Amino acid sequence: MRRKTVLKCLAILLIMTLPSVLCSSITEAKENGQVVVYTALDQVYSEPVLKRFEKKTGIKVKAIYDIEATKTIGLVNRIIAEKSRPRCDVFWNNEVVNTIRLKNKGLLEPYASPQARYFPELFRDEDGYWCGFAARARV
Repeated sequence: MRRKTVLKCLAILLIMTLPSVLCSSITEAKENGQVVVYTALDQVYSEPVLKRFEKKTGIKVKAIYDIEATKTIGLVNRIIAEKSRPRCDVFWNNEVVNTIRLKNKGLLEPYASPQARYFPELFRDEDGYWCGFAARARV
């Protein structure tokens, strides 16, 4: 029951925001017919949202998932390694520290999402580089 509730909440939030995040690449994605998403979020949670995006836009999502052994840092390191030839269109991270690190290294591009206004300022980068829309508990 709890997992279904979490999935529904994530889906609602992401269906609202993901198309906006992808809009900056939407023209190119439509031309290519595909968008590459690196996601550190578990596949069980992210895949339904990405499938819904595909259905809504007709754009195929090529999802690259982080693995448990490198969770939260594997895809960050991959983006850093690919800096001279980026392959990722959208980075869906599950924690903010390394997202800020990528911003500080100049590896992210800002995007002014029309949906950003629905999120408290505390959960948005003031320059438009990221927007937090979920919480993660750690023990």
